[in-house]
Formats: sequence, C-alpha cells, structure tokens
Amino acid sequence: MFAILTDHHNLSRAFARLSMLEAIRVKRNVDQVFTDLNMPSAALIEKMREEGLLGALSAPLSKPDHLTSQSIIQNHLSQLFLDYSKLKQALEQLSLAEKISCKETLDIAMMALNLPSDSLADMMAQEGVSVDHIAPQDPQQQKLDSVRARLNQAAQKTAAQEAQSVRERLNALAQGSDSPKSEDSDDNSVVPLRRHQA
Repeated sequence: MFAILTDHHNLSRAFARLSMLEAIRVKRNVDQVFTDLNMPSAALIEKMREEGLLGALSAPLSKPDHLTSQSIIQNHLSQLFLDYSKLKQALEQLSLAEKISCKETLDIAMMALNLPSDSLADMMAQEGVSVDHIAPQDPQQQKLDSVRARLNQAAQKTAAQEAQSVRERLNALAQGSDSPKSEDSDDNSVVPLRRHQA
C-alpha cells in the first residue's frame, strides 16, 4: 500500500482527471485524514529527520515501467481518495515514517488537482458561499464529525463537572476545618475558667 500511496506519477494523473468538485472533496479528505492521524508538525518532522530518527524513506518519483495497468491504478486511487473512511483505513496501517513520506508526496501530487482559483475562492468567501454548499461532505465523514463533536462536548462537560466537584470538596474541607477550630477555641476558653474557679 505504501508504494501505491507514494506513486507520484499515478497520483498526479489520477488527481488531474478529477472534476473540480471531486478535487475539492479529495483535498478536504486528505487534509482531514492527516489531521485525525495527529501528524507531527513540520518543525518536529525536520528535526527527527536531521537526527536520523525517520530513516531514509524516499517516495518513488520515477515513471513506472509497465503502463498496462495505469488507468486501473489511477481509477482505484481516485475512488480511494474520494472516500474518507477508506483513505484513513489505508493510511492508519502505515508506520509514522511512511505516513510522513505519503504526506510529502501527496502535497506535491495535489498540485495537479483542479481546485478553484484564489480569486474564485475570495469571491465565494465574500458572498458567504462555502465549499460545503457545493461539494457536500461524505456522509461517513459527516457521521464522524458529529461523533467527534459530541465527544468533545461530553469531555468539556465532564471537565466542568470535575472542576465543580473539586470546588465543592474544597469548600466542604474549608468549612470542616473551620468548625473544629471554633470547638477547640471554646474548649480552651472553658478550661481556664474551671481552673480559675478551682
């Protein structure tokens, strides 16, 4: 799978064949997948590479020798990148070094995508037309986003409840520590009086 996902020639050809709507969807899927995979930052990757931690992985940039199955490979690549869940499943199986190599190859290959121009993107933004209105998300991706949003809300609620619980316990401890002091002070005031009377 790593060799297929880093085949620069077939990736570029597959991406160039996509319509603009498909290209938008592919770019969104690729960006979202690498975000969900918690990829290291560019600075960390560079440092890891400098110190030899990533090894010497290189993506094959040369043109393949056999052209007989090119169209089939490119068709499969197009379908893979248009399906968020399949793309994520394919990338999850790779090692960190292989994922980084794939991402670097895809960053170059995605230049072949027929994406909206900057001027068109600016006009769309000015008039409030988002990409989601034109190219709806993959239903599977929408479900994942919905689950992610619910989990984030639950985590925030849990954190808030835990913080409130800690506050309540601290207040209870503070009140509890005040009351023994008052009792001790009462006892101390009584003892001298009795001794004085005696």
